[in-house]
Amino acid sequence: MSGILNLLIQSNTLNFLIVLLIIVALIKYLKFGEKIDKIKEEIKTYVETSEKEKSQAEANLTRINDKLSKLPAVIERIQKSTEKNINNIEQNVKKNTEIQKQDISKNSERLFKLETKKFKEKLTNLLSEKSVEVARNNAIQQLKENPMLHAKYIDSAIDELDEISL
Repeated sequence: MSGILNLLIQSNTLNFLIVLLIIVALIKYLKFGEKIDKIKEEIKTYVETSEKEKSQAEANLTRINDKLSKLPAVIERIQKSTEKNINNIEQNVKKNTEIQKQDISKNSERLFKLETKKFKEKLTNLLSEKSVEVARNNAIQQLKENPMLHAKYIDSAIDELDEISL
């Protein structure tokens, strides 16, 4: 046995075993196993979080792509709605303008008739006044030329008064 012991001492095997024992003791003393497990767990958690974020990003990308694919249809629908609204507004403006034109026309026609009626009344009143004045002047002239008519007018007025009182 001394030969084996001598061989071990002289060989690197013993040195290797001593270094290995020191490394194992250091690993146990410094708790490298726990630290390595902790680092493994952190890496595992980081990978899982990254995979979840990747999955969410892919879902968001899919949703955005779906929305982008529907965007031309939405734009077209908005354009059609806008054109329809513009046409409706245009028709309403035309309709309201036509109604206002008719109202203005009716009002101007009524105003014209009213002013014509006022003018006719003024003209009638003026003609009546002038007719009475001309008749009066004519009667005065005839009475001056023929004094006998004066008595005739008085008799005629008395006859008319008699008829009224009956």
